Amino acid sequence: MAEKNGKRIRIIIAVIVALCLTAVFVAGAHFLNKEENPSETDSSVSAEASTASNAEKSDTLNPDEIEWNGDNFIPKGDGELFNLLLIGQDRRPDEGRQRSDAMILCSFNYETNELAMISFLRDLYVQIPGYSDNRLNAAYAYGGFPLIKQTFNENFGITVDGCLEVDFDSFEQIVDTLGGVDVELTAAEAQIVGGDAREGLCRLDGNRALIYARIRKIDSDFQRTERQRNLLCGIFTKMKGCSMAELLTLVNEILPLMTTDMSDEDLLTFAAGFASALSELKIETYGVPSKGNYKNATINGMAVLVPDLYEIKKMIFEEYLPLQN
Repeated sequence: MAEKNGKRIRIIIAVIVALCLTAVFVAGAHFLNKEENPSETDSSVSAEASTASNAEKSDTLNPDEIEWNGDNFIPKGDGELFNLLLIGQDRRPDEGRQRSDAMILCSFNYETNELAMISFLRDLYVQIPGYSDNRLNAAYAYGGFPLIKQTFNENFGITVDGCLEVDFDSFEQIVDTLGGVDVELTAAEAQIVGGDAREGLCRLDGNRALIYARIRKIDSDFQRTERQRNLLCGIFTKMKGCSMAELLTLVNEILPLMTTDMSDEDLLTFAAGFASALSELKIETYGVPSKGNYKNATINGMAVLVPDLYEIKKMIFEEYLPLQN
């Protein structure tokens, strides 16, 4: 009986971790768009403004001019990994499925206890199966979990094993329940976060963490997604030191907010493996695209990031994913 209860507790802890990951970046994306873009009320997937690269020049391109070269790189496969896609959408009350404004792939290797967190910017211009080429975040609005998984496979060669999505409005409470989260701040970030925040390692309460997740004015979406990943790492570190009572409190607050396409069996398999690795988990974080493998462009009136899919796939499979050589 003790062994059975121990396994159940480990599973609960792992589910908490996954949900906390989702909660953090969803809150950042949701509140950023809600507060910083108050005039953006059009829910169409083609009308949103670009947030990725505020200062870089872009060329106006015809869709037919895009050369998709992703098939030129043949990945060895990612079957040894469990790839969990965390999705945050900017959905307001009484609205249906919206764009996926935050997408982070959590790629976990059970054998090596390694986790790669890879942010994919929403402005990436990609091929969407069954639809015209569009921004990556349009795939979720068009077809939910199935289509965004197909889109990731079509463009990046990644097999997504499962998705987790939450519509989240309690970010501050979660961070406060954890007793705050430790994040390394730059001087510019500390000035925006305010309060007693300072350059260097700071413990942020829920309100300050939310402000940190929303920062964009000092740079761009590239740095914003990096800040989201910084928060996730801080959450992981914080959770390793949580008591069982604190973890169970988190379960009660977060569990009802989860939406997933995974079966109970798949979720438990992932959770059990993840839980056993938590204390020794090695985490690396990345962003897609990165310098040199995309270009800014305007296509059909949209400001987008046109990816070099060959270089991106090569980087993902040879550098980012925790694959064993």
